[in-house]
This record gives sequence, structure tokens and C-alpha cells, in this order.
Amino acid sequence: MTPFSPRDWPRLPDWLDPHQGRRSPREINRSALERCCMALAFCLCFAALAPPHLMPLAFAGLLFLAGIASIGLAFVRGDHPQTSHLTAWDEAALLFTASLGLRLWLGPVPVT
Repeated sequence: MTPFSPRDWPRLPDWLDPHQGRRSPREINRSALERCCMALAFCLCFAALAPPHLMPLAFAGLLFLAGIASIGLAFVRGDHPQTSHLTAWDEAALLFTASLGLRLWLGPVPVT
């Protein structure tokens, strides 16, 4: 391996690959949904560490932070919001919607 040959360097990971034109829209949608489900699972796992009466509020807050992280990923990848397949923008919208829905369903914050 020649150390300065770019052809021998490892390629970018799939989640950061700017050349998604090589993949079919079905593959892109599947990876976006997998990332979103993983974010939901991680948020739920970390929210479970909170006290039981605050767990739903912690889950909603972590979903909001995951939405912000998805927006950051969309900026880094240069995704366009209006494409025919799912993007990190759609993940962020789903996570923000889940967070807002959970907060509205829970009502006001309980005072302890």
C-alpha cells in the first residue's frame, strides 16, 4: 500500500457517504429508518436511568436532542429536505414530532 494513494484509503462510512446516488432509494429509506429506530431505542434506554416519575419527561427531552443531532447530520451530509427518499431531515422531523407528542400527552411538568 502506498501511503499517499487516495485509492487505497478506506471509504467513508455509509451514514456519512455524500455519494448516495449509487444506492437505491429503498436502501436509503431502510438505513434512515434504522437510524431513527436506533435513536429511539437509545433515548429510551437512557431515559430508563431517570427516576420512574420523570422517565417520560426524560424520554421526550432525549428525543428532542436526538432531533437536533439529526439536523446536524443533515447539515454535515448536505441532504436536501425535498427529495424522493428519506433523509436525516425526515428523521429529525419524526423525532421532533415524537418528542412534542409525548410532551403534549404528558401535560404540565409535575412539581415535586
